[in-house]
Amino acid sequence: MTQRLIALALGVALAGATEASSPISVETYGHVQSPGRHALAGDARLSAAAIAAAPDENAYMAGAALLRTDAVLAQARLKAGLLFDLETLAALQNAPDIADAAAQMAREFGALPVTGREPQLLAPRSLAADRRQDRPAHTGDRLIYPSRPETVTVTGAVSHPCVLPHVAMQEARIYRNQCAPLPAASPDDLYVIQPDGRVSKIGIALWNRGPLTTLAPGAIIHVPIAGAAVRSRTPDINDEAARFLSTQVLDAPGVPD
Repeated sequence: MTQRLIALALGVALAGATEASSPISVETYGHVQSPGRHALAGDARLSAAAIAAAPDENAYMAGAALLRTDAVLAQARLKAGLLFDLETLAALQNAPDIADAAAQMAREFGALPVTGREPQLLAPRSLAADRRQDRPAHTGDRLIYPSRPETVTVTGAVSHPCVLPHVAMQEARIYRNQCAPLPAASPDDLYVIQPDGRVSKIGIALWNRGPLTTLAPGAIIHVPIAGAAVRSRTPDINDEAARFLSTQVLDAPGVPD
């Protein structure tokens, strides 16, 4: 019996070693010197993928994106739940301002892709020096190094999404005021989604205004939808919208559909 257990243990160990040594495949696109598919060791970390990509001087590191297949399902569910909530509000007959805003937002969010993006540092040298950030690479990972934009996008409860020139140190509420808010827009709050996927909710009214939040080129401002019906029926809708916007990817050359 003892010999049988030893043999089983050795078999499990050998199987694990074989699996760990199996190569993995990742893809890199955008402003990189080596686009396309790369074979890496089974125990490779994301820094190996970033080094294999060799981002060039035009790569916008603040917007670099890691896309993972195992994140797609959760994000598809997030999008489905968001659209369901928006359609629920769009069907309201006793709150026409909210219904109109929700219907427009449902069309806009419905057109956005599910990407599988996860927040991740992808600058090769910085990543290699930070073991906590340098997670194991997975087969199917896609690393996208986008172009540096010169704009900020305002979306959500606005008459139409606005793409505005990025102005250094300009407050988010000033961008918002340049993009006509709908009657159902919150007068108190905004969500800022930075190009690296970080999300922050900021106050813009006199009573809740906080410190200046600096927006990087490529940031998105989500104008929340507000009102009693929103609070009672879909209290998480604006958080969900900001979370889904954080999964979007900046434009990059050479990325296949």
